[in-house]
Amino acid sequence: MMAYGTAVRDTRGFTANPAGLPGMRDWDVNAVTAIATPLAGHGFVFSGFGFGKRFLERHAFALQYSPGIALDIIEPATLVVVGLNLPADKTIAYAEPFAAAYALRLNDEWSFGLQARLRTERVNDPQYTFELRDSTITTTEKQATATTWFTDLAMLWKPAEQVAVGAVARGLARFSSSGFDSAFVRYALPKRRSLDVTVSYAPTPSLMVVAGGSTAKEGSLGIEWAAARNLTLRGGMTGNAEESRFLSAVAAGIGWSYAFLELDASYLAFMNQANRRGAVSAPAFDAGAIGDIAMSPYAANRLTLSVKAILGNLKESLARIEGVEMLGGIYPSAYEALAFRPVGKVKVRNISRKPIQARASFFVERFMDQPTETEAVYIPPGEDAEIPLSAVFNELVKAVPKTTVRDGTVAVSATVAEDYDDRTQTRVLIHGRNDWDGNALSLRYFVTPGDPEIIRYTRDILLEQRDSLEAGPKELAAFRNARILCDAFAGKLSYIADPKQTADYVQYPAETLKIRGGDCDDMTVCVASLLSSIGISTAFVDMVPPEQPGNAHIFLLFDTGVDPKFGPSVAGNPKRYVVRKGKSGAESLWIPIETTVLNRGFDEAWTAGAQQYFDYVEVGLGLIKGWVRIVDVY
Repeated sequence: MMAYGTAVRDTRGFTANPAGLPGMRDWDVNAVTAIATPLAGHGFVFSGFGFGKRFLERHAFALQYSPGIALDIIEPATLVVVGLNLPADKTIAYAEPFAAAYALRLNDEWSFGLQARLRTERVNDPQYTFELRDSTITTTEKQATATTWFTDLAMLWKPAEQVAVGAVARGLARFSSSGFDSAFVRYALPKRRSLDVTVSYAPTPSLMVVAGGSTAKEGSLGIEWAAARNLTLRGGMTGNAEESRFLSAVAAGIGWSYAFLELDASYLAFMNQANRRGAVSAPAFDAGAIGDIAMSPYAANRLTLSVKAILGNLKESLARIEGVEMLGGIYPSAYEALAFRPVGKVKVRNISRKPIQARASFFVERFMDQPTETEAVYIPPGEDAEIPLSAVFNELVKAVPKTTVRDGTVAVSATVAEDYDDRTQTRVLIHGRNDWDGNALSLRYFVTPGDPEIIRYTRDILLEQRDSLEAGPKELAAFRNARILCDAFAGKLSYIADPKQTADYVQYPAETLKIRGGDCDDMTVCVASLLSSIGISTAFVDMVPPEQPGNAHIFLLFDTGVDPKFGPSVAGNPKRYVVRKGKSGAESLWIPIETTVLNRGFDEAWTAGAQQYFDYVEVGLGLIKGWVRIVDVY
């Protein structure tokens, strides 16, 4: 493709702009051969090979050995002696057999490269001396050689996803080991400095148009189209003001790739075929017109074949992490629910030229058995998407005694990729096992009806009261069991404020039983656990008065299972119970309990709870206005 500068991303033709070398995946090896057209009198030519390596993510180097980048010209002799077969033609050979480059990608927009190129020049001029006395011919040969190292500085800038600008300052420094004397100075190639600029635009992921120009009075235009998944078509044209006013050469090519292998074929044809057969008369030869050896006025049409292999990391990155945001700390009490709701989010960018399906995973060592992966998210080329992060923690997280900070690993992979396309770490705040975020929805995760201590406690109390429990109507069995548990529990408790003096600390029920006390949150959670352990449904009544948010409070409702038509059998005053639907969807009577006064007995707690429900829900319309919530604990 003509105007190749902004398309360099590996070792193939990297001298067009070495700043593109960081686009390599890992190790990169290529080999090139060329077949000159029969008109030029040449056949198969080994053009050369190159290899390169990207390292430390942003750095790359490359070497190129290219004996085929050469121009061999014969200047026929002006004097011919009939009957003598004497080679008297001058042979002129120019080549650029070696190049080396280093490149650095500073960020997503800017890359820079530095390269050195070796150019060799050689002229052989046979000389003959005739001795008529003894009919002998003395042969001598004059030869001139010159070698020059050129250093170039390159830049690649991507101001937008679809646009790239490349520039190469050529011949900034030149080092010559030898030169031509006055007899051969007309064959010496010019040592010009020039600036090449290339601009590319990719209106779609499969199409790229490139244009370039140089202070050496050259211009070019190229196009590349990904016609299919593994097939690419290319074409281009170039012009040289000193050779043609408009068009000097055209080219067409095709590329095919599979896994680690890429094959390319192209054909280059020059518009003016004069002096391209390898032999040029002395008056027609002008070394000063040769800037680029491969595209000089004396170069032949050619078919070029190349093969490239990627070694090491064979995967091309499709996605990049732009940022990670954690949505708060990890509360061990609610660790099981985090598998179903996001703990954070990662912003992922599609850096490829095709749509991708991206997945993200999240992992915290020790507290997770393996990374938790998200569902795939579709991301168009060049666009961003936020992927929510979930986490399946193990039970070790419940043993964290106090708030701590851990490193969490966030990894992103995309379709057709077998490994992570990008990876980063973020800080994860894991709260202590008793920490609570103040949300009544999270408080239910402290309810542990299956705790052996809870089960043992409730079974022991109910066994002691077995005889009294068997008496009375069966429809009131749940109500009687709740009363007996609460009364037995009441005599062992006292109200104790949180150790932190805030609302973010909750005891587990077994801890409340052990220390025989707690605040409203602790008591409510413990009573809910006791009742739930014997099959009684419970719910939290969460109140946050709008005028006094500091007086937020939680108390309990439990389901008696009694049909509302039997309400008088539970309480003569209907304001002492609540009619609502339970887990089964059927309406039943629910009893409000103020757990902070439970140490005075079940009846006192019931009276206080009923009064609060009446004041805040019935009279204050807290449920309707939204500052009272009822959270079922199933």
